[in-house]
Amino acid sequence: CLEWLERCVLPGMSVLDYGCGSGILAIAAARLGATQVVGVDIDPQAVEVTKLSLLLKVLEGETDESLHGQMQLLQERALPDLERNIQCGNSLIGPGSTLGRQLMLGPLDKEVSYRINAFDWNASFPAVMARGGFDAIIGNPPYIRIQALKEWAPLEVDFYKQRYRSASKGNYDIYVVFVERCLELLSPDGRLGFILPHKFFNAQYGEPLRKLLADGKNLRQVVHFGDEQIFPGATNYVCLLFLDKGGAEDCRWYRADNLPAWLADGAATGTSIDSGRFTSSEWNFVVGKGEDLFEKLQRMPMKLGDVASLFVGLQTDADDVFIVEVVSEKNGTLIARSKFTKQEHEFEAGHLKPFLKGSLNVRRYALTDLTKRLIFPYETRDGSSRLITESEYERQFPKTWKYLQTCRKRLIARSGGEFADYWHGYVYKKNHTRFDQSKLVVPAIGTGACFAADFEGKYYFVGSGGGGGGGYGVVLKPEMHFELRYLLGVLNAQVSTYSLKQVSTPFRGGYLALTRQFIEQLPIRPIDFAVAAERAQHDAIVSLVERILAAKQPNPAADTSALEREIDQQVYALYGLTPEEIAIVEGTGQ
Repeated sequence: CLEWLERCVLPGMSVLDYGCGSGILAIAAARLGATQVVGVDIDPQAVEVTKLSLLLKVLEGETDESLHGQMQLLQERALPDLERNIQCGNSLIGPGSTLGRQLMLGPLDKEVSYRINAFDWNASFPAVMARGGFDAIIGNPPYIRIQALKEWAPLEVDFYKQRYRSASKGNYDIYVVFVERCLELLSPDGRLGFILPHKFFNAQYGEPLRKLLADGKNLRQVVHFGDEQIFPGATNYVCLLFLDKGGAEDCRWYRADNLPAWLADGAATGTSIDSGRFTSSEWNFVVGKGEDLFEKLQRMPMKLGDVASLFVGLQTDADDVFIVEVVSEKNGTLIARSKFTKQEHEFEAGHLKPFLKGSLNVRRYALTDLTKRLIFPYETRDGSSRLITESEYERQFPKTWKYLQTCRKRLIARSGGEFADYWHGYVYKKNHTRFDQSKLVVPAIGTGACFAADFEGKYYFVGSGGGGGGGYGVVLKPEMHFELRYLLGVLNAQVSTYSLKQVSTPFRGGYLALTRQFIEQLPIRPIDFAVAAERAQHDAIVSLVERILAAKQPNPAADTSALEREIDQQVYALYGLTPEEIAIVEGTGQ
């Protein structure tokens, strides 16, 4: 951001340090000759720190004699008054808004009014606003998920959703609202520079902001840091976002995967992207040697979402009760430990479902460490699930019922007791009938493509949870004629891992998000069984997958790398990749 300031700030400009923090950016703007440098932050302490930082900067190089001389000559204080420059307030809520008027009229209590602290831009910076806005805005907006904000600022959350386009979809992060607000505060030729999470490039909640920026052609430059960590002591995945209020014909898109090198001399791989390529859809852009290959894979006519249905796992809202750890099993009775009671209990072994907990159990081609079971208090009738009644439960599964009775208060308390009438069931009734079918399973996070098979339809899993608990099921659509084993081989091939690395959200340690929005984009080569060569390729992949599964069945850790390399070669041929493209996929291309 400092380098950006040096390029775009000229003498005479008005500059806003948005969320001024330590005042470093405001100091830099003043040093570059901006005549009006101001800052706004909702945190009173941040405001005072910024004022102090600016005053200390003013004193640099001064002596007692020079300060005394200035005071005698000018007959005024040696240090400037910064009260009008650095101000405190909620810059997203103005006094003219619906919520702001409520504050002015007094129906809200003093504590709420103090917390919201509506900010009047026109009254605070009249000269700048009269000229049409700020010439430059810089800052590091707060990163707060809306779920957290709802707990202590519900009025503001409702207001943002009504007032700002960027807050109109899903569980957004508050930084998207700051981007929209700052665009409004810029002059017609103004520029913005923010450091903020790049998650909105691909997240569902980022769609409105992506559309806003695409419609305005506001993107001027992006520096994407991938999983590099910018802030010491905090895990954040960020980018530098530079916007032009008046629009730009193209955007310079940089990828900085080596932070020390980038900090030293700006080393990054970059490309120019025409503004017309930015839409409300996910922003997936590859820079460097893989650009053409990525575009080639993107043009493939079918993706996983076209050939298969994906479904998320169960939501019990009481995993500590319904998921138990197996201790022993004998003569149809299961002994398992409950995380909630911290004790061992008896269960009917045939009633509990074999259970997968995301990346803890799902590996490439294998299911491992299967030590958990799921209490599933439902039965399927005519294609739908029905909660087993209390009397039926006590009669059919008395051991499990006794355990559930032990957890009764915990289960009734869910959602404020709203579900007291069916307290022993799940809060969310979704996808209950989808597990008992032949399927593939994939965890919600992994270091690459990581699909395993459940051809018997025996395993259940949850949709979310700490420690890698999330996962998805993948079921072939009826109109698809290739085998599920073929799909498993293609999905686990190196081409899929390469594709995921281009579109997915990266995490530390080389992990990638394997959530629906990303894995649905994986290219899938359909098979024309009327063409003998294609049928042979299909059958060859199926045969190789069967050999891998046979080796993994008794020993999930069995080395099947040679067989997997054979599948890779088959997939390269199917996808029509050149030797140069294969080298890029395998990370050996120059």
